[in-house]
Parts: sequence; structure tokens; C-alpha cells
Amino acid sequence: MTQRPSAAELWPVLPAEVRDRLLAYGHKYWQQVYDDVALQNQNWIPLRSPVGTHAGYDELNRVTRRVSQLVLDACRRRARTAGELRRILGVPDDRIQLLDDSEPLTGRLINAIRSDLLLERGVPRMVECNVESALGGVLDADGVIKRWMEVYRDEPMLTAMGAAAPPSAIDARFDAIRADVGPGKVTAMLFTAGGGYPGADRPNYLINRLKPFADRGRELGVDLIVYPVEWIEQDADGRLKAGESTLDAVWRMFVPPFVNDSPGMRAVREANQAGTFRMYLPTAVWLLSNKTIFAWLWDDLDLLPAEDAEIVRAHIPRTWVYGPELRQRAIEERERLVFKPTDDYGGHGVFIGPLTPAADWAAAIDGAEGPHILQELIEADPLTMQFLKPETGEVVEADVSYCVSTYLFDRIPAGVFTRFSPPGAGGVVNLTQGALTGGLLLVNVGEN
Repeated sequence: MTQRPSAAELWPVLPAEVRDRLLAYGHKYWQQVYDDVALQNQNWIPLRSPVGTHAGYDELNRVTRRVSQLVLDACRRRARTAGELRRILGVPDDRIQLLDDSEPLTGRLINAIRSDLLLERGVPRMVECNVESALGGVLDADGVIKRWMEVYRDEPMLTAMGAAAPPSAIDARFDAIRADVGPGKVTAMLFTAGGGYPGADRPNYLINRLKPFADRGRELGVDLIVYPVEWIEQDADGRLKAGESTLDAVWRMFVPPFVNDSPGMRAVREANQAGTFRMYLPTAVWLLSNKTIFAWLWDDLDLLPAEDAEIVRAHIPRTWVYGPELRQRAIEERERLVFKPTDDYGGHGVFIGPLTPAADWAAAIDGAEGPHILQELIEADPLTMQFLKPETGEVVEADVSYCVSTYLFDRIPAGVFTRFSPPGAGGVVNLTQGALTGGLLLVNVGEN
């Protein structure tokens, strides 16, 4: 296999004067950069963005693009429709809201992708391939790095290194929505007031907060209305209404198995059955995020072209669908394994072997409900990061766990969402469990 550029974080190899300058900017401008960013953890603030190379960014996207296609191909080897795939995956027929079992497994289903990648000795290892219209992190991935770039704009040392932000994930997603639903269509971005996004329980606040986002959508040809699904109604013809606006399309920003029923949700369900609007994207996409599919990719190695088989071996952790026949192995090899539910998200129900006491590990395995996988533990490279504690002004440098997420919209790479643990934490790196977030600063260090 051709040697490809490392996607490793570059902080340790940056010139000392560049590191000092970046941290000086962080001390001066952290409040401006992190104003109104959706962090569950406000105890620590990062003083900079993680740093990568342009070539490393290209490598992350190469892996993400190919794996997303391999995921779809693995499903199509086993099923023709969403209903067939749902049954093979063992997903109950009432689990996924708005699912059309007759939905064909076409390329449209991989229109929106976010890979979750850990770096192991600089090599990207994909622990999840999220396939969803409701991908999180886009606003903050774009917003944080955009603000850092505004701060760094006149810094000659960074200009000389080709410093840049990745292409806008916000703009790429709007381009993909416009291409999917058609230009000039009245489209509602439907969120749920019961969701975990900060402020979602105050719908008017969130609508106002996202107004600049909606305005950007209109500039790019998407006539966007931000609206809670709970408030949706139907007119006399069965078409959906968001206030006074009749909807041509719905951009679904709620996760289909995890949305509460409401009069608005019932209206969406009825209109969906009647086909009065186009959905970005159909909820069949949720099936392609099922973690069982990584086990299928390993099972299918002999069916793949050599280059694709190498991508699986190099970039996807070894994965097995858990069954009782694997119990003894799971117990004996706990420190080298992760145990996950196949049909959940946000780090829920994930047990990391070496961080879980043996008795708790056995209890998790024996008490698990529904399908699960065992996955090879990735020995992830740490991120050396500098944090400020706003309450006291304390600054700490720590090696922390982190995850790099890259987006594809309509197969076009755009944006990077980085998440990392605060000082003293570890394990699952997820915002709902206290992780912090940043973008990714791209430079040309070590590149020809």
C-alpha cells in the first residue's frame, strides 16, 4: 500500500514561536471564540484549535468517502429495501419513526456522513460511520474555527504556513439540501424540543439563535424555516404548516428512534404517509449507522477488491456481532475490547474494557438488551491541549482523549468537528458526557 500522509495532530512539531503565538491569541480571545458555543462543560475552555496538515485532512476524507460507500455496498449485498435491511439487523418494526420499509437502498442514503475517527500512531481508525440528516456539530465545527481564523488573520507566521480552515460544512450541507429537495422549496429544519442540544427546550430561543444560520441557507437557495416538530400542523389538504408557511420539504434534525410523540409528530407522520412533502433525508438512513455493518465489512473481506479490503483492515477496528459463543472471549480479552449497542448514539451504553471493572464488564455483557457488538480497542494517540479554567484563570496543559469527525455532504468533504476530553477525564469522547469541541486548523508543516 502506498504510504499516505499522517493525519496526526501537529502541535508537538510546530516551531516554539508559533506555539507561543497561538496560545497568546488564545489567552486574549477565548471569550470571543467560544461565545455561545454549545458546550455542556463550561469548567474548561480550550485555548486553541487542534492542528493538522492539508494532506492529513485529505486522507481523513479519502477514508470517510470510501468507507461510507462500502457501508452502503455491504447493506445492498444483504437487502434491497429498508424493510429487508431492518429485519436483517434485528431492528423492531416500530423502532424508527417515519420509516418506509419499501425505501430502496440507493446512493441517496449516503448523502450526509460524519465519520468518528481516532488516530492510532497517526493512522485514522473509524470507530463509527454516522449516516444521518441530523448530524451534529456542524454549527460549532464551522463557528469555532472561523472565529479562530478571524483572530489569526494578520499573523504572518501562520500565513507563511498556509494556515486555513476546512471548507464550510454549513455551506456544503445547504448545497446538498438544495440539490436534494430542489431550489426554491419552502423547507423546515425540524428540531425536537426534547432533544439534547442546548436551548432546544426553549424553542423561541433556539429559533432566534439559529436565525443567522437560516439566513445563510436562504443566501444559498434553501428557503429555510427553523421550527420545532412539536408545533407542526396540517392544513385542510393534509400539507404541513410551520406557522403561516406551507412546507414543500422537511430537513429532519431529530434522530428518528429518539423523538417523543406529539400532535406535531403525528402530523408529520400522516403527511409522510400521504407523500405531501420531501424529506431530507428519509429515516432509512438511520439503518446505515447500525454498528453491525462494521462486522459485515470484516466478514466480507474476501468479496472486496484488494484496495477496499486494505481500507477495512487499516482503518476499521476489528468488529464482531456479539453472541453467547463470544462470551468467554469477551471476558478473557476485556482489556482489548469495547462493547457497544448496535442501534444507539451519543456514547450511550458503551463500555470500554480497560476502563470497566471486570465485574461490571461481565454484568454489562450478561445484562445487555438488544444486539451489541464487540470491537477492537483502539490505542488512540492523545491530544496535548491547553485549557483555561474561567472561574479561576488557571491554565493546564494535559494529554487528553480526542476524536476527529469529518463530514461529507453529497459526497463532498467539508468541515471538521473535533471533540476532546477536559483535563482529568477520559473514556468516551462525547459532548453529552462533558467533552469540549473545536475545529481543525490546517497548515503545511512537513508537506512538499
